[in-house]
Amino acid sequence: MDNSSEIIITFGLSHDLAALVDTLVSSFAIDVMPLTIGTVRNFVKSHPDRKISLVIYNIDAKHPRQARVIKLIRDFVGPLAPFLVLVPPENLAEIKKYLDAGADDFIELPLNENRFSIGFLILLEMGQAIGQASPRLRSADPVVPRHGRQVEQVGWQRVVHYFQEGLNFFTPKSLLGAARTENISDRWQPLRRLGGGGFGTVWLVQEMGGSRLAVAKTPHSPAMNIGVLRSAAILKRLVHHPNVVQLIEVVKDSGRFVLIQEYVQGPTLQELLKSGISSLDKESILLQLLSVVAYAHKHKILHRDIKPENIMITKGGRIKLLDFGIARDLTWQGVDSSTAGTVNFMPPEQFAGKSCLASDVWAIGVIFYIFATNAVPYFQLNDDYPQDVETSLECPLPTTINPKLDAEVERIIMRCLEKDPERRYGTAIELANDVRETLPHFGRGELLPS
Repeated sequence: MDNSSEIIITFGLSHDLAALVDTLVSSFAIDVMPLTIGTVRNFVKSHPDRKISLVIYNIDAKHPRQARVIKLIRDFVGPLAPFLVLVPPENLAEIKKYLDAGADDFIELPLNENRFSIGFLILLEMGQAIGQASPRLRSADPVVPRHGRQVEQVGWQRVVHYFQEGLNFFTPKSLLGAARTENISDRWQPLRRLGGGGFGTVWLVQEMGGSRLAVAKTPHSPAMNIGVLRSAAILKRLVHHPNVVQLIEVVKDSGRFVLIQEYVQGPTLQELLKSGISSLDKESILLQLLSVVAYAHKHKILHRDIKPENIMITKGGRIKLLDFGIARDLTWQGVDSSTAGTVNFMPPEQFAGKSCLASDVWAIGVIFYIFATNAVPYFQLNDDYPQDVETSLECPLPTTINPKLDAEVERIIMRCLEKDPERRYGTAIELANDVRETLPHFGRGELLPS
């Protein structure tokens, strides 16, 4: 064991999983300590100087009172250490009990290694931020597995690289509770409510003692904490793209994880559409949108709610794509059966709960159609019950509305709006490549109407 003051405590990990944990922390100055329920209390008591940065507990499916075991561990390690549980299939129905007992996040078994690495590093970074500076790295060298284990090239170095670049966003002491109940954690003061929805409420906040403004997305209840952590992981992976709203940090307030994001000043695309947009601005917005969604698709991120209200434009003309609240990271998440989204920007397969990367292409196509015709291709009023929406409506060709529209522009738009996702562009990468190759002058303001 090293002399690091930080430790990760594990319970019941297999040899392979323990080796994977060692791999992920091999460049951190941190120890991994396997314990049992019978030894954890004495260990914590005899090592008061060791800061527990993460707890990982592998659920024992044969033990009937696992929630109580989790509560005991939580009592021993204290309220601050992030707590991850690994849940076998036969225990998935008990997840709520485990979270109520003190777990912060869970991962289903059998283990998906990409999913584990992302969840592990998110919680570890949060744990290291408690009362201390960012992770201390031993070197910038590529990760080398301990125990001689050969890790397949499934993205570990890329994932670790993302989390070790100094892009730390968890506030020191943010889990210690609010210093004043009217503030968010011990750092952000709410100024005014910006909006709300099914996820929770959105507030404009100001850094206490400073002038920096930010946006706080607060879920309705702690039961939604898992979704917040998933969104944080996705935003972290996309942090390098200038058209993604940036995540500043995650804090814990009244038991809820809160996303603190950059505050973007400027109108939404929806607001601009009402006042009119020049041809040049339309083409610039589309190119930027293609860039950011292609970047997300390159990383297997499915947004699922691309629409004008979720696109903001700064004074300098840069777009920011917002709201990854229902996004999915397909490197480790399957596409769930949810029909979440915004009706007028959802393709037929999304209504059926079978979203794919091509579903984002459809939403881009709807925006492209609006830019080309100043009209919507489809319009549905039933936003509350998407299962009742009519999906057999036909979309008029853009040239029936705007006869001057370039034929290649029309072809691209209509391919985006193919009802069969197999006939659509599979990703925004394919769409962006077609626009670049077929319309080399796109972006000069010559192909779309004002």
